[in-house]
Amino acid sequence: MLMMDVLSDVRRSLLSRGSERRARRAGLGRTPRILVIGTCQGSAVAQAMSLLLPDAAVTGLSAFTLNRRFPRLADLLAEARRHDFVFTNHYLPPFRDGGDLLGLLAETRAVLIPSVVFAAFHPDQVRVGMDERRPAYGGLLSPMGHAHSALALFGHLEGVGLDGTLGLYDGRIYGELGYYDQWNASAEGLRVLGAQAGYDFDADLIRWSRRGCFMHSDNHPKMYVAADLARGLLDKAGIPYVPCDLDSYLADTLIAGGTWPVYPDIARHYGVPGNTLFFKVETPRSGPARTMTLRAFVEASFARYRTVPDEALTCARVAAWRADPAIRGMLRAAAGR
Repeated sequence: MLMMDVLSDVRRSLLSRGSERRARRAGLGRTPRILVIGTCQGSAVAQAMSLLLPDAAVTGLSAFTLNRRFPRLADLLAEARRHDFVFTNHYLPPFRDGGDLLGLLAETRAVLIPSVVFAAFHPDQVRVGMDERRPAYGGLLSPMGHAHSALALFGHLEGVGLDGTLGLYDGRIYGELGYYDQWNASAEGLRVLGAQAGYDFDADLIRWSRRGCFMHSDNHPKMYVAADLARGLLDKAGIPYVPCDLDSYLADTLIAGGTWPVYPDIARHYGVPGNTLFFKVETPRSGPARTMTLRAFVEASFARYRTVPDEALTCARVAAWRADPAIRGMLRAAAGR
């Protein structure tokens, strides 16, 4: 939503005030107070910062519910001024007084938290029925939250049945759909997201890649990614911290969104472990934590899709497949239709 040229003036201002920020920190003489405003990733960053800074008071606020507690940006600014450092992601909900992210940055000198989105390991993931005007909200829920399988949705809309749809989860099909060709686009997208926040992901991406699949899904990284991001943000803000192996202390709260498998053929392509088990954590609505087989996941997806009219199942990628005679014919043939 925010363009890099809009943020450039704010970033230059933040950099020019870096010495002032460090001087202010040096003169605190008390426990530093840190405010982190973010989505799921921001919450994980706050958790990591609290462990890296045992003598600091780190407060995390969910961007999704921020305007319930702070109806106006002015209310949020009053809270932010009670803290010595503020970190925020790009997304903020609408405020009654029309305030926005640029207002928060200008008044607090907040450090931007870049988003980590990387779809190469999970190229089949899509969103369905998402309201493009409110990208952080809406959309039909699947058995795995907001993430859906494009192949499952195609199978439902084309009426090829459960077994026919399962036949689409095949390495040859992945190749025809470009599922093996997402690494460079994902890496470039990550660089763009980093640049929007004045953050360089290049060294991080190399380090994370050496650990295998570093994502639970296309927009939920594993916790060691959030830990590295917390360190980088503290470095950027000039806040010293105690070096430690956070893997030994940090619980993976980002798994709360579930873990999407790396399909075996895609896993072999990248040289990482793969499977077809979808992991869902325990919730009051869905019951105990469990894994779902691919068959169970597709079956449950079909059950969700049957609860709404087909015209509500909007998805640009699947719509493009169905509008392309060659792709549609290839997929229908693979499904035995």
